[in-house]
Amino acid sequence: MKVQDGKIITLEYTITTDKGEMIESSVGKGGPLVFEFGKSGIIPGLSEHLRGMAAGEENEFTLAPEEAIGQPKSWPTKVIKKSEIPEGVSTKVGTLFEAGAIGNQIIQFAVLEDRPTEVLVRLIPPLAGKTLKVKAKVLDVKDA
Repeated sequence: MKVQDGKIITLEYTITTDKGEMIESSVGKGGPLVFEFGKSGIIPGLSEHLRGMAAGEENEFTLAPEEAIGQPKSWPTKVIKKSEIPEGVSTKVGTLFEAGAIGNQIIQFAVLEDRPTEVLVRLIPPLAGKTLKVKAKVLDVKDA
């Protein structure tokens, strides 16, 4: 049976940057990822590389930023009241500041417009603009 939409996939994986920095791995961390293919929130480009693989098959992929998380400019903007910005953070256009987290990754905000009582910022996830390397092994494929 091959990986396709509507199948339950058991996947062992390791994700690093193209420079070898560890991002995430299922190896030795609570076991493999089990998900319904086509309905999960895995990296879009990874889905396309997994499609058609069979149980027991292992492969390595390099995902350009556009296949992975995207470029920083592709992420949404948000208006934030100046009173909600951490104390001491400049609201000058071009300033980057950190707040919040996705898992163990800090989100950056880039100031695009400095208005009298608010600022327009772009949310930039930590992996935006990065090329990722993925080592993936499909352990099992079954019907949902």
